[in-house]
Amino acid sequence: MKSLLVATVLLLSAFAQSSFALDLDAVVKAGKLRIAVDTTYPPMEFESVEGKIIGLDVDLARALAAELKVKAEFIVMPWDGILAGLQSNRYDVIMSSMNITPERAAQVNFVPYISMGQVFVVKTSAKAVTNEKELNGRVVAVQVDTTSFNAVEAMKKAGVKIKEIKTFPGATDTFSALKANQADVIVTDEAVGKYYTGLDSKTFVVSGIAMKPEPIGIAVKKSDAKLFKALESAVKTIKANGSYAKIYKEWLKSAPPAL
Repeated sequence: MKSLLVATVLLLSAFAQSSFALDLDAVVKAGKLRIAVDTTYPPMEFESVEGKIIGLDVDLARALAAELKVKAEFIVMPWDGILAGLQSNRYDVIMSSMNITPERAAQVNFVPYISMGQVFVVKTSAKAVTNEKELNGRVVAVQVDTTSFNAVEAMKKAGVKIKEIKTFPGATDTFSALKANQADVIVTDEAVGKYYTGLDSKTFVVSGIAMKPEPIGIAVKKSDAKLFKALESAVKTIKANGSYAKIYKEWLKSAPPAL
């Protein structure tokens, strides 16, 4: 009985090790890297008027897939279910401006590739918000289950007298709410804030920094060790060969900061 138990344990262990080793092999065999994106987050990932998935993350993902000698296939997912989809093998990775937090890192591994801060965005006709204390009495719009949302929640718990925190499924919705006077200020990623203010500078302005830059990463299942290493290597390669900086500058109109 004991020897049978040992044999069973060894067999399961061997199976687990082989499944860990097949993660990258399966991607290469399929000829594609399946990448989850939430397309409500321009300029990082969004849909063009023609319905094509475009953005900084999208172009970087294609460059990384090319390093793995496969094609990038994008799967659109709502943000609030994106991690669950990775765990249930609906796609291979998430590359959708996901900040690396302790809570997320407990579920998945991250390959850092960019860093980004949080900003305050207000209407040009409104009083500027330059720091968290100036959120007192204001209605704040944020995308749900994001670093922006967590930051605003933390500010409120720390004593900032925010009138109301309004959550929305997508970043685009927060700007619609601000424009319609349903909120007084947005807290969002710096790239997103700058993108929207660039599109409509008569309506929106970035008025201050909400949080200093923090790392953003590609989410990979903890079991996919080979794929994690391959992507880590690919990120280093595109940064070294200049393609990362070229893509970054095309979308954000500035050189990338050090991670």
